[in-house]
Amino acid sequence: MLSTKFARRRPWWRRWPGLLAMTLVLTLGAWAGWGRRPPPPPSPPPVEADKPFATMEALSLTEIQEGDKRWVLAGQKANFHKDRMEVSIQGVQVDFYRQPGEHLRVKAQEGLLNTKTRILTLKGQVELESGETVVKTSMATYLPAERALVAPEEVILENPRVRVQGKDLRVELATRKMTLARHQKTEVKALAWKPRS
Repeated sequence: MLSTKFARRRPWWRRWPGLLAMTLVLTLGAWAGWGRRPPPPPSPPPVEADKPFATMEALSLTEIQEGDKRWVLAGQKANFHKDRMEVSIQGVQVDFYRQPGEHLRVKAQEGLLNTKTRILTLKGQVELESGETVVKTSMATYLPAERALVAPEEVILENPRVRVQGKDLRVELATRKMTLARHQKTEVKALAWKPRS
């Protein structure tokens, strides 16, 4: 009778106990290290909107140079930003004076006045009125050093006789001169003809 002895194979963890021990130590070390990891840094605080230094429910400013009144500004609401040296204004109306008794009125939804340079930027349905002439645009800037109003965007100039459309308008306040750098279209309005009686 033949008897064959088959050697029973041992499980792998008994054959390589060192490998099992090393795997266990590495796993426990990684788990312990993960638990001891410092917490993530706190998220940065939310960025606050630029808070005004002062808020006014109404604003009235007058600029006088060399004894002459240059302009009078009125606003429905204003915020003074001290760090930028700017006043943001809602509901703006400015009267620019040329000669005694003669002025150009400008209205806009909002304005920004730099208190250092005195440059005034007007935005949102800007309207310039001088006598029977009305100029409409989206933005205009007053340059005090040149005593000029500039409107680089599209402008429509209208009075009872003519309607002019173009871009890049410059109004010289001292000389009462208007220049339209890029003319696009002119319409002459027909006057009602009345026969002589």
